Amino acid sequence: MALSSDLGTPRLQRVRAPAPLEVEEVVSPRGLEQLRGEWRWLWARCPGATTFQRPEWLLPWYRHFGQGFSPRPPWVVTLRSEGRLVGLAPLAVREEQGARVVRLLGEGLSDSLDVLMDPSLAPRGVRTLFDWLARNDDRWDLCVFEQLREDSPLLGTPVPAGWGEHSEAREACPQTVLPWAAGRRLAAILSQARRRLEQLGPVRIEEANEGNLDTMMDSLFRLRGVEDATLQAFHREVARGLLAARALRLYALHVNERPVSVFHGFQDGAHVRYHLGGVAPDFERYHVGNLLIAHALEEAARSGATVFDFPRGPEPSRYLWGVKETRNHRRSVWHGPETKM
Repeated sequence: MALSSDLGTPRLQRVRAPAPLEVEEVVSPRGLEQLRGEWRWLWARCPGATTFQRPEWLLPWYRHFGQGFSPRPPWVVTLRSEGRLVGLAPLAVREEQGARVVRLLGEGLSDSLDVLMDPSLAPRGVRTLFDWLARNDDRWDLCVFEQLREDSPLLGTPVPAGWGEHSEAREACPQTVLPWAAGRRLAAILSQARRRLEQLGPVRIEEANEGNLDTMMDSLFRLRGVEDATLQAFHREVARGLLAARALRLYALHVNERPVSVFHGFQDGAHVRYHLGGVAPDFERYHVGNLLIAHALEEAARSGATVFDFPRGPEPSRYLWGVKETRNHRRSVWHGPETKM
């Protein structure tokens, strides 16, 4: 109890202890689907969460790629406080070189990975997750958490006593702070590109809606050279879900009514994330991709976003946009003797 005073009169106040966190496992695709509504509300309460932690991304990912990622059932861990979902760790266990490796769902296609933890309890939630993993250490040998952002609670929370760990910085993650203004060199490139395009015929930019979504996704796949039917089905499902959530940012630049460049991205609160792009080979010299990125930046600022994230990786052309660099990280943790991988 804490001691306080009112006009000099001591008074005792009861300090409420935090409610215990209840840990549950979800080990079936049906169970994951049943979490969708609560999962969406938890995602909305986590200010640092990205599209790659949304149910609109991870549920389609598991449907289309989960069995190839691991033939075992999902191993999703949820945390509840007084019945309310306050944490979700989307895990799976894979057999790799004779070891049972815990990984995050979404690997391969996601620019960032993480757990979801209500900000009122992080990093307590991750400590609870680690304690739960410690109690179940007969079911795994090594945890490898890829694509963690620098502020991820999964990166910064200490592991239990007796565990080993190794962390390392990985890919560059370029960002542009909004509002944005083109530097002299880029402004000249964009201005010249607009003039040259207008000499070819009418130029317009189209934004995705319910009526044109499938056609715009067709253009994205064609310009990007995506032929895999499973990958196409995944991206179509994600796009429909994000469009319904008003989080999809999909634009196409047309010249003479022909789509020659497509920008595919998302909005997560204050961040707009550029995920995929495609350009017609015969229009690359007109910088149509850059024109569409400039449009996306302007729309992002207009929507109230304050950060524009480029796809991870050190592509030199992104530095024309005045980016600053953050880094994704990998963290590996294990119990007992070090596991060689």
